[in-house]
Amino acid sequence: MYKWSLKEFDAQAVAKLTAEDGIPEFLAKLLVIRGIDTHDKVEQFFNGTMSDLHDPFMMKGMEKAVIRILEAIDRHEKIIIYGDYDVDGISAIVILKQFLTEAGGDVSYTLPNRFKDGYGVKVDKLIEERKEFPFRLLITVDCGIKAVEEVNALAEMGVDVIITDHHEPDRELPEKAIAILNPKVPGSGFEHEPLAGVGVVFKLVQALSQRTSLTETLDFALKIVSIGTVADLVPLLNENRILVKEGLKAIQKTTTRGLEAMIESCNIDRENMASVDISYKIAPRINALGRLGDATNAIEMFTTNTETDAREYAKYMNRKNSERQRLEKTLETMVLNQIEQEDMGKTRFLLLSGTDWHKGVIGIVASKVQKKHYRPVGIVSIEDDMAFGSIRSIEGINIIDVLENFESLLASYGGHQQAAGITLKRENLQALKDGVNQYLFEHYPEDLFTPRVNIDCEVEFSIINETFYEQLKKVEPFGIGNPQPVFLVKDVIIETEPELINNRHIKFEASDGLHRFEVIGYNKAHIAERIQKFDSADLVFSVEKVKWNRRMYFQLNLVDLRRR
Repeated sequence: MYKWSLKEFDAQAVAKLTAEDGIPEFLAKLLVIRGIDTHDKVEQFFNGTMSDLHDPFMMKGMEKAVIRILEAIDRHEKIIIYGDYDVDGISAIVILKQFLTEAGGDVSYTLPNRFKDGYGVKVDKLIEERKEFPFRLLITVDCGIKAVEEVNALAEMGVDVIITDHHEPDRELPEKAIAILNPKVPGSGFEHEPLAGVGVVFKLVQALSQRTSLTETLDFALKIVSIGTVADLVPLLNENRILVKEGLKAIQKTTTRGLEAMIESCNIDRENMASVDISYKIAPRINALGRLGDATNAIEMFTTNTETDAREYAKYMNRKNSERQRLEKTLETMVLNQIEQEDMGKTRFLLLSGTDWHKGVIGIVASKVQKKHYRPVGIVSIEDDMAFGSIRSIEGINIIDVLENFESLLASYGGHQQAAGITLKRENLQALKDGVNQYLFEHYPEDLFTPRVNIDCEVEFSIINETFYEQLKKVEPFGIGNPQPVFLVKDVIIETEPELINNRHIKFEASDGLHRFEVIGYNKAHIAERIQKFDSADLVFSVEKVKWNRRMYFQLNLVDLRRR
């Protein structure tokens, strides 16, 4: 059962926005809850444009990076881009490769194979690449901030390195790099902007475009940066909001072959494309390539000028995504079988492991199990005497801070507050499981492990109409930091017998006596046991406009329900 939490707001600020800006009360509440509580903030939130982006040269290291890159282009030096294999890293490679190519650079790229190379900068791989492509300048994207030894080794080989990353740095930085671009480095000048890795690269391209005549290439970069930013789950506020909002507009008008092919293969309505289409349709297909091995086809798809090739790449990504789904389902079944052996009352940290579990899907399965059981979850693949895993945490628990207390058990770890990758010896698995579990009992309250439904505001069915929906769309794009609004309506009648769809979803109609809506609960089949026709209930839901059989109507997507 969820704990319902109605978000608090400043009533005076809501009243002021309603009176002075003419904003409907429900919308004013949504804005104030998100910290948009003055006229100027509202104006920026609704109408921020590319001209409102910060000067890229505010970022520490940017001047040095730009000078060195332009110098390499002028000298016809070979430049290689090294990126991560997720959507963020792939997007960053695409943007930078496209810009440097159009600027006249002799540029190539490489990225690690998840299974052969693992995560991060790999010197051995770069040495092999250098035999075929003798580069003098290496630019990392979405990685490299912890690559101190690797940068030192490359410097000794005569390779200059520029680091672009957004991950948390260690105390020791790769100081031998020509430049480090990372908002999280103290004194970066961009600490206030939680950019994705591709966002950092966009700032680099933005800076380069100011020193060249290639301002038109920013339009292509804008389309791609929106995909990587949404996929990497960074807060969609301030600069990120502008990049995604303007990027989605640019995608709607795109003539880029790869993007057109991807949108078509995902059956996306381009004119109404939203951030949710990236999260649930585009990003999983791109990620599938990196999860299963080689992600280079995604880069080639986005950079090809041939329609036939673009479509073939998109079809290939669809096939790989289907393969990923099958692997994920198989692993999820094995993990859930293990969980049946756990005493959940004494468990605040689930660490599940198996021999040769597919490392490409352990992170997705960890996320699913975390949502189902609402506690930090680690899924680990054992290979000989080593274990490789992904951990997904819950709100209020910074898993990196927790893991710092167990460094002696780990060969390596890294990531973000809510997601981490770990490597350790097999013999240390039980000690890590017991240690983290005990730490969570000692340092975090029990209430934190109860899943919450955060409700934006209470509404009446009577206000849900076309005008309401158009106002709601102004709050898009939705994502981390600006979640899709969730509403509460009280004391409505269940007008139809709840219907199960594929034994997973629930559907029924509800009304307040005058206004009637279809309600869909995705993966909410268990709720059918709580209600029946003619019951009175309180509903928590989001609102979606649905087109079906040439009919447009408003659908309520159920989050939770309480029978009165």
